[in-house]
Amino acid sequence: MANIQARRDKNGKLVSFSVRVYRGRNALGKQLKPHITTFKVQPQWSEALAVKKAEAFAAVYENEIKQGHKSSDKRCFEDYCEYVLGLKETRGTIKKTTDSGYRYFTKRIYPEIGHIRLTDLRAEDLNNFYTRLSKPGMNLNTGGKLSGKTILEYHRFISSVLSQAKKEQLVPYNVAEFAEVPKRAKPEVKYFQPEEITAIREALEQEKPKWKVLVDLLLLTGARRGEVCALRWEDILFEQNKINISGNLLYTVEHGIYMDTPKSEQSERCISVPDETMDLLRAYKIMQDAEIQKIEGYYTDYGYLFTQENGKPMNPKSVTSYLSKFSKKHGLPHISPHMFRHTMASMLYYKGVDSVTISARLGHAQTSTTTDLYAHVIQAADRQNAEYLADIFLKKEQQ
Repeated sequence: MANIQARRDKNGKLVSFSVRVYRGRNALGKQLKPHITTFKVQPQWSEALAVKKAEAFAAVYENEIKQGHKSSDKRCFEDYCEYVLGLKETRGTIKKTTDSGYRYFTKRIYPEIGHIRLTDLRAEDLNNFYTRLSKPGMNLNTGGKLSGKTILEYHRFISSVLSQAKKEQLVPYNVAEFAEVPKRAKPEVKYFQPEEITAIREALEQEKPKWKVLVDLLLLTGARRGEVCALRWEDILFEQNKINISGNLLYTVEHGIYMDTPKSEQSERCISVPDETMDLLRAYKIMQDAEIQKIEGYYTDYGYLFTQENGKPMNPKSVTSYLSKFSKKHGLPHISPHMFRHTMASMLYYKGVDSVTISARLGHAQTSTTTDLYAHVIQAADRQNAEYLADIFLKKEQQ
């Protein structure tokens, strides 16, 4: 049976229990070092409740050891986390952008819980960390708090590391499953009104043709920023009035500009576009070919629609930077590439297009992703449809 010893602070207040499970003796009769862990007492618990919880914990702990689920691994969370990241990279199961994001997260995670032994990590440690992340000043861009979405991303990363530890039987369970994380508020997508799109398109007439074409594709295809930047001329199916979305251009400090697959398997898709867009692309191709001839020898043609001056693909982040400057220059509301994607989806909903069709056009892995994201748009469109039906059936009767 596990041995439980109470630990008190200098004032005599119960703060924790030391739980020991003896391992018996070796072949020479020498007593083996016992399994030892600590059970922390929550301030709001009474001593009687704390004893009861400690006894229950000790029973589970002893049973896990007997079943071989407890490990004597002494690695701290930081060491094991580095091992998991290296494992994912070696196996090729992690995208470069994801790896870059995780590496960024570790800058905050390691100082907080990196020193804690993997087998000693508790949900309370994670709760304290998440609480600190939610305090003002943690958002380095705004000086405010981190959003619930960002804290949830930290939690998911930590949970994935501990999930691997559970799989390797280093810990009996994933303690992240018992931590309390803020609920992610459903974001309300921002999209442009028709008159705003008109103003944007008029302002683009004063810009370089490249940007006019790029924005047109963002709006008419609903493709992501990186997907548009990844387009090659071979992806433009002129005879079919379709555009093939098969790549996703990304950028990280560690890897620079690189090509990846679309966000999900279903993201690889062929999208129909109107004649006007195809005519715009034809004119742009003629202009680009003429420009390439002028700087022959300084330009390597990789076949991309949107390039740097030397022919290499354009950094997708430069699209966001350009649109921000463009909106300020022309006195327009804030513009981000993703707003064009939301605008396309929203306008299709208002026209009565079904979610399955819109989801396929957006490249969402599941239709439920689309309906969840555009729930408020669907509701607004339904109200509009009700008014439309009233105009047809009810108002005519009143005449």
